[in-house]
Amino acid sequence: MALTANRNVDHYVDQELRTLALADNVYVFRGALLGLSPTGYARPLVAGDRFVGLAYEETDNIGGAAGDLSVRVYTRGDFELPLPGATFPDIGRPVFASADDTLTFAAAGNSCVGIVQDVLDAGEIILRLDTTQRPVKTITYEVADLSAGQDVAARAIHSFGVEGWIVAARVVNESTAAAGIDASNTCVVQLATGAGVVATKTFDNTTPFPAANASTSMGTISNAHAPAGTVLTLAVTNGSTANPGPFHVCVDYV
Repeated sequence: MALTANRNVDHYVDQELRTLALADNVYVFRGALLGLSPTGYARPLVAGDRFVGLAYEETDNIGGAAGDLSVRVYTRGDFELPLPGATFPDIGRPVFASADDTLTFAAAGNSCVGIVQDVLDAGEIILRLDTTQRPVKTITYEVADLSAGQDVAARAIHSFGVEGWIVAARVVNESTAAAGIDASNTCVVQLATGAGVVATKTFDNTTPFPAANASTSMGTISNAHAPAGTVLTLAVTNGSTANPGPFHVCVDYV
């Protein structure tokens, strides 16, 4: 219903620091990346948690119940942290965390924690925290049931209307089993942009094509940056007996 009288509303002037209740039986070190437990309490980040900030202080809740203690956290700001493999072209790239002390560019199963604001040196970045949970969007392209040995030349499957960063890619088989793929008759699935190869996966007798209704990662992402107007292409190259059957290629980006 509508207000019928004045009300006092707390105004938080400091938008950088917040106080969060801790999960049971956890120890937080200053500088730890924090996530939310399934019950909504802060804890040292576990891959896949919703990211809530970086610990401003050390807090020991070992032996304590959920909510017994609280911890102050930075929810915004720029922080110098290690990220192996980061270089200057990664400025603006989304960053994920797999643990309370581990940053990565790999999205699968991890938590989005911010972007690369600057690179101080190889493997050392300034991370701009982002607790707003930037949504990961997915491009899905269906590859028709190819005949054995039939290829798909570089084919446009998406155009980025605004700047994006590709974070993961997967091959998802439909309901049929692949056939004829071996060391001499490989199936190569490749994604690329004008900047070069984004991801490639070679299926053979040691790296089998996904089973029916299963998926597999295409591995490490290269040339992840997709400026507005970038066109993403897909190519499939099959050996003479290689027949993967109908499948999807899924590409995640933010």
